[in-house]
Order: sequence, then structure tokens, then C-alpha cells
Amino acid sequence: MKLVPLRKKKSWRAGTVTVTVLLTALLSACGGSSDDDDSSVKPPEKNFGALGGKKTLVVHVDGLVMEPLKAALSAHPKLQELGEVLPLRSGGYAGTSSEQQTKALPSWASLVTGTWSVEHGLSTTLPSSGSALKTPTVFDWVKQANPETKTTLVVSTADYFTALRANAEDGDINAVPQCDNDDKCVTSHSREAVVEGTDFILAQYSGLLTQSGKYGLGSEQYKKQLQTVLNDIDGLLTLIAEREALASDESWQIVLVNSYGMDEFGTVSGAQFERNKTGWMLSNIPVSDTVIAAGDESRGVLDHAAIVDVLPTLLAGMDVTQPVGTYAFNGNDLRNPVQLSKLVYDYNLSTYNLVLEWMLYSDDQFAAPVEIYREGQLLASVDATTRRYVDYMIPSGTEGELLPLRYEIRTQGGTAAVQTVVLPPPMLNPSVLNGMVMYYPFLNGKADDVKQVSTFTPWNTTNPGSTWGTSASDLPYKSSTTPSANSALTMDLGVFKQGGFAGYKLNMANADVTMDPSVDAFTIGFWFKTNGVCIGGGSSVLANKDYDSGNNPGLAIGMFGNCELRFNTGGGGGRDELQGFSLTPNEWAYVAVAVDKKNKQLYAYLMDPSAGQQNSQKAMADARVKAIGGTGVGLMGFGDDVTGKYSSNYNFTGIKSYTDLAVWNRLLTLDEVKNIYASRYPISSLLP
Repeated sequence: MKLVPLRKKKSWRAGTVTVTVLLTALLSACGGSSDDDDSSVKPPEKNFGALGGKKTLVVHVDGLVMEPLKAALSAHPKLQELGEVLPLRSGGYAGTSSEQQTKALPSWASLVTGTWSVEHGLSTTLPSSGSALKTPTVFDWVKQANPETKTTLVVSTADYFTALRANAEDGDINAVPQCDNDDKCVTSHSREAVVEGTDFILAQYSGLLTQSGKYGLGSEQYKKQLQTVLNDIDGLLTLIAEREALASDESWQIVLVNSYGMDEFGTVSGAQFERNKTGWMLSNIPVSDTVIAAGDESRGVLDHAAIVDVLPTLLAGMDVTQPVGTYAFNGNDLRNPVQLSKLVYDYNLSTYNLVLEWMLYSDDQFAAPVEIYREGQLLASVDATTRRYVDYMIPSGTEGELLPLRYEIRTQGGTAAVQTVVLPPPMLNPSVLNGMVMYYPFLNGKADDVKQVSTFTPWNTTNPGSTWGTSASDLPYKSSTTPSANSALTMDLGVFKQGGFAGYKLNMANADVTMDPSVDAFTIGFWFKTNGVCIGGGSSVLANKDYDSGNNPGLAIGMFGNCELRFNTGGGGGRDELQGFSLTPNEWAYVAVAVDKKNKQLYAYLMDPSAGQQNSQKAMADARVKAIGGTGVGLMGFGDDVTGKYSSNYNFTGIKSYTDLAVWNRLLTLDEVKNIYASRYPISSLLP
């Protein structure tokens, strides 16, 4: 059965619907107290109804931590038949947007929605009005899949019902007996639901949490209450076994669970310590070997499963599936041999790039690609070994308004999704046209200056050693908005082996802003990419000087070991230089250098997809300002220096790519440089 994720049902219940008389009639509160350890609950008449089909029982046991549960199992054979106790991560992933307090309400909400608090919206207190949850719950999913599904919710904690009140008001829950702090009531109504053949039952016990809070985990009161609860659950399992014996086509998936942990004193503090983050699951669902694999040194005890995995696992067992690109959960089905987990994101407001990171666990033979979707559309297919993806092309939106984007990763049944919220990148600011005196958009694979005051030609006239990239993957721009004529120039600097020269030269003729006395300041900016051949002795990105020495007169940008950029000015036997700019290999970055000749200042900018925004400023000595024109012949080398021989002299054979090269007779502001990078539009998009 295919299921399209619910979109905002009733604006996701933005307002609270008044509880109707009908709903009031459905609610039957039981008296008593969970402190009463009398487990004698009158069994229902075994006139089993609705025999046959797939059914589900989920029992949430607040206050029951793993150690006491494991110790008590030997006395409860029916529980032992369910298998091993599986630790579940609670509290999200520390230091990421998924982190949430390890307390009851947010953890319960994660269990019933399959999402962390950042998505389901419930923290440690219920809202005073409106719906408590922003995302669909298990009741939404099962009812949308099959409206005839019969559902029951039996809770001992009133806040848990309040969190799901909207489901009751919408009719997604057929029976809602409330058992305020009364575990006997929970057992009684749960038994009735099992006997009646209810398709989906969610029950919750609170007595153990009461006892641990009052007396501690080691107290006799706690131990006695534990036996009472486990006996009652044993009774439910016995009833289910009797039903299955009567109907060969009836099968139950059973999940006992606690969605959060406590400290050694039995306190629910909400902390991120391992004890607090350790929930658990005991189930007859056959989870994959990948989930229970031991000895994997890359995984911690809480890296095998999480509370957000429970709901997608339950729904898969109920034949509730979702089409590719529409997955709604942070967790994944624990049956899958491929497990995708710990999907988190980080959004860089300096570069407007979004980074996805995840973990993938499988057997040694797994080699299928991982597909990445955004808003249901396939973005990329990456190698199975990949654990990180950067989305450089965040869609444009209204500047200043948050833009929600949902990402899904999927491979051979393993699936996870995360809801992100970003500030969309800005449109390209028309101010970048002001003062632009030279511009090379590299249209149609040609190096033509739009302003027609300069030329851009290879040093090596025999073999330029260059190629033109014209596809969207060759360019740094948004693929949906890139003019088809835009190109990128890629230089293979190893071409010096055929004629001794490499790179290109910008001949500025009479428009050389570095020497023109009427120009008080200038900026040179361009998109740049390197293949990662970054030698310790350095290579030239641009230079109007003989870059054999940084002290030589003129301006240069050098690329050194570990792909460090240095912005250099020399003259008078010395230099003024800005160092330590980190460039990511094989990724497009925006580079700009500016000189304020009047105020004797050097500015450097590097907008990198991984290293982020890098900018700095340095005062220049008079000698460096006077020598900024370099050799004084109006030439500037790109990919090499002003001689065209730097690559040959230093045996540099790397590859460098350029596009959208522009020169201004003014200082570009930091905001303008950021805008060029963030917009991902070529300047040519502003031209007629």
C-alpha cells in the first residue's frame, strides 16, 4: 500500500477543536492509583472478535530502565520469547539541531512521530493552546493508509493523551479510555482491546516512574511494581497467543518500549549522559543483523537504533509505505539490512551551503549508490562510502524569510529524512555593475571582454593547454538559472612542457587599474577551482609580477601546500601579505583581491564552500603601493605569473579553472563579495 505523506491536515491543527460530546463519551477514566500494587485485574470474557489480519500492540513503560528489565526477564518466559532487549538512543544527537532533552514529553513525541523535537515541536511542556505536535503521528499514518483500521490509545499519563488529543478529535483514535495514574486501568482496557481484535493498540504504564521517583530504582517498592507491570504485560501476550492459535492468518507485531532513560537514582533529569539517553525496545519484530551486529568499533552502544526508528519499523510491518522522495521520518525501518542513521544537517549562513551528514551500516558486500532528494526531487547519487553531501544550490526565496526544505537519503531500503530551515540565498545585487571596467563571462567558450578594453590570451601560443566547460556541472552557478552560453576556462599548467609557457595573460592596455593614477582603488574578482595539486613552493593564481619572489614589485595571489591562498604585494625589497586562506580542492570558490591605493590598504576575500567566509585586511607600506603596477607593462598572468614561466620554473602541473572574471575601479564591499558568491548567479545575468 503506497502512502503519500500527510501535508498540513487542518493546518496541522493550528487551533484546538473543542472536544465534542461524542469524544467525551469515548473517554472513560478509571479510578485508583499506580501506587497500588494489587495486580488482580478481572480478565475479559474471551469472546475474541475480528480474528485474522495484521495487528500491532505497543506498550510504553515509563520508568523502566534496561538493567532492571533484563534482570527480571528470567521470571517471564512470554517476555523472553520476544528476543533481546535493544538499546534505543534518546535525546537526539548532541551538538546538532536534533538534540533534545531526555525527558518524557519530547521522547514520547519522538516515539509516536518518528521525528526529533526540532520537527515534532514538543519540548518539555505542553503548549497552552493549539496542537502539541507539528508532524503526523502513528495514528495519522495508520488511518490514512486504511480508514477502517480500528485503533485504541490507553494512557496512564494525562499529558501523553493531551499530546495526541488532536488525533482523538479528528477521529483517528477510535477508543480513548483515560487512566489517570492507574496502571490497573491500563491493563484492563488493553486486554479488552486485544480481545475485541483492535488493529492498533498503544498502551502506556506510569507506575514504575512513580515508584522510582519516590523510592529509587533499588527500592522494594520499585521491584514489586516491576513484577506487577511485567505480569500484566505477560497477560496481554498470553491473550494474543490465544488469538493467534485460533486464526492462522492473524499475526501480531509486539513492541515494548521506553523512550528515555534515567540516572542511577531514578531521576528524569533530561541530561545527555549515556544513562539518560538510553531507552530500549523489546519486540518480536525481527530486526536486521546490521542492527544487532556486535564488534563494530565505529559504533557506540547507542548507534544501533534510536527511538525515531520505532515508528517507521511499525508502519512497515503494517504495510504502510511511502513513495521515493516523500519519506517523513528521521529514523528508518530496523528490519532493513542497510541502516541509515544519524542524519543531521548544518547550514552555513556565510556561504549559503547546506551540509548533510549521515551514517550507513550494512554488510561488507554493500556497494549500491546513495540517492539524495530535496523536496522530493533527486539531487544527487553518491558512492556507498560517502557520508557527507553539500548542497551548494539552495533555492532562492524571499530574502529574510525562512525557507523549509526536506532532504531524504535512500539506498536499498535504508531511508532517512530531515527537515531543514534555511535563509535562502539572495539575488545578485545590481550594484556589482558599478565601477566594473573589465568583465569576462566566458560566453560560448570565448575569452572576450564585455567592456572591450582588454584581451585574455594564452601564454603558450602553440598549445594553450586549456578546455572549456559548458555543462551545468562544470559551473558554479544555479543549474536552473545558468545562461546556456556561460563557460568555465580550465587550464592544465603542465602544458609548459610543450613550449615552456603556461597559463593566460590579461592585457589591460590603457585600462590598467593598478597603474592608472586616476584610480584610487581597484578590485579583481573571479570564481576559482583547483584540482588539489597544491605544492609547498607555491604556484600563481594571478600575478602582475615575476613571482619568483614575493618581494618583487607587484600584486599576486599564490596557492601553496594544503591549498592555502596567500595575497601578496611586493616592492622596495619587502612585502605586505595576507596568508592562511583555506581553499577546498575540486570545489568552486569565489576569490577577490582589492587594493585601496589612496588609503594604503590590502583586502583579501575567499568564499569557500567548506571553509566558509574568509576575509582580511592589511596596511601597505608606501613602497608596496607605488609598486602595485608590477612590471608596469599592463599585463597580469592567470594560472601563471607575468612571465608565463612560473609553472615551468617550479615544475607545476596542476589544474586551475576560472569563470566570471571581473575588474572594478573601486573597492567592492564585503557584502557585495558575499552576495556574488551566495547568489550563484553570473554577473552576466544582470546585463541586457
